[in-house]
Amino acid sequence: LGHWVQTRFDEEVFDRLLTAQGVPFPLRHLMKTFVGERVVSVDEDGNVVVMSKKIGFDLIKKMWSKLIVGGEPSKMEVLGYCVEASVAWEEGGAMLVISTVTSSKGGLFGSAWSVTTRAEHHLVDGELVCSADSGDGAYRAWFTRQPEPHRAFG
Repeated sequence: LGHWVQTRFDEEVFDRLLTAQGVPFPLRHLMKTFVGERVVSVDEDGNVVVMSKKIGFDLIKKMWSKLIVGGEPSKMEVLGYCVEASVAWEEGGAMLVISTVTSSKGGLFGSAWSVTTRAEHHLVDGELVCSADSGDGAYRAWFTRQPEPHRAFG
């Protein structure tokens, strides 16, 4: 549980994977400057909730997607891309897995495509390590827990 902020990631591997998937340079650049955040908590009904900062909105206002472990997927659309995500526990609750399907209808930046990414989250030496694999390869990102509780979204 807690508020986790990305401190580093495999930038070259990430860029290579996005290029192979046909993601255009402006969007790849935006994605590489993004600093991920996760807030994991338990709501009043006892559900484990994962709030994940949405990409690309830091300059205006932080926006968040809300996932309930075992709940309905969340959906968002940006620049002609649709992102649908769901979250589940695996390995007896030792690993949090976020599955994301990203697709493009085509026309805005190129032809239509779809890719599924599996992001496994483990605690390693006090850091939350996310290993994301889209089938074309994997990259890692490291998150550090923030000392103060997360107070508000927005």
